[in-house]
Amino acid sequence: MKRLHNNMVYCLLMFIMFSGNNLQGQSTVLEPEPGFTEYATYYISSFDLQTGASNFQLFRFRLHSDNYPVYSKILFNASMISPALGIDSQTIIVELETGPIQMNADIILDNQDMSTTTTQLIDVSGNSVPLTISINDMIDPAQFDQILSSVITTGRLADGTYTFEVQVYSGSSEDNLTLTDSETINIVVESPSYISLESPGGALEDTSLTEIYSTYPLFIWSPQICSQCEAEIRVSEYIPGVHSSINEAIEDETMLPFDQSAGWEFVGNVTSFQYPVSNARLLEHDKIYVWQIKISLPTTVGDEESISSINTFKIADIGGSDSTPSGVNPVLQVLGQALSSDQFNSLFGAGGSLEEFTPTANITINGTAATESDIMYLINQVINQNASITNITVEE
Repeated sequence: MKRLHNNMVYCLLMFIMFSGNNLQGQSTVLEPEPGFTEYATYYISSFDLQTGASNFQLFRFRLHSDNYPVYSKILFNASMISPALGIDSQTIIVELETGPIQMNADIILDNQDMSTTTTQLIDVSGNSVPLTISINDMIDPAQFDQILSSVITTGRLADGTYTFEVQVYSGSSEDNLTLTDSETINIVVESPSYISLESPGGALEDTSLTEIYSTYPLFIWSPQICSQCEAEIRVSEYIPGVHSSINEAIEDETMLPFDQSAGWEFVGNVTSFQYPVSNARLLEHDKIYVWQIKISLPTTVGDEESISSINTFKIADIGGSDSTPSGVNPVLQVLGQALSSDQFNSLFGAGGSLEEFTPTANITINGTAATESDIMYLINQVINQNASITNITVEE
């Protein structure tokens, strides 16, 4: 168990090593080449538990000095907070220190070249640089067992925030080393989570209870996705008598994306999306639609996808009360669905102060430049009763 303990500690160290912004040191500093690569999930299968070796690009840095020869050593400190493991305060995982090394040229530090069996590094001139590592401090064995149990059960590190500090000491001799560069990084380890579709809609049987009135709906899902995750959306029409299920409908011809060969519309690192005014098929009243979200997150074994369930919604038939005919500007269409017919017609109807008005591309909200989608987002808040109109003013 002690050997496995030590090996696991070294495995965790592969998260550390080097990162970030350079500090102006007196001698030896870290330069990114290209630096540190972050992932949303770190799978233990990417590491060799016996040696700590890793088979993916985690970091690549250059250890550099303006003057050679120079002596250097590196201190690593790794700590964590993981509510999933009951670790609610910053807890040391390991602190280790390399022995002083004599550098006669820059050294490239790549995680794929380092493990517990490493006894030397090679500098850029091809010289061998002997290396030793000692452990100064490590996690309590009981807490380590929690980490190990989680790794064995899930195959990955437990969700949490892992903090890694790197300190570089250098000087003219082994006995005269001072701190010349330091950096701290935080890595949030997150696993794929269930995607809950919040609005619009719900189950197919409930469309009468979840009807909406906007033909440019605002799609909202949760929970908050990870900082590296990217989302995609798909919207299709459900046609009773043609589609036997919502699964069949979502796989059929899509309203969004417009390009039928695309399959999904990329929306980025967001948890809401306004149906676009262009490059999408127009949604219509008295029709039923289905939508779904796919999230991709980077892991140490490649991108991993998580797909939501399917929501169904119906755009209500507002009959002859629709104050905005088809073909008018999309913003006015949505505004007509937020206002009463009398309110809308008094402004945009015959004789109204905004008769034949068409919004321009020059839009601002509280003095800040905005897009049509931003305006439609606000109007949808009114339609969905998440906001209300308190005043309407017209500026010439």
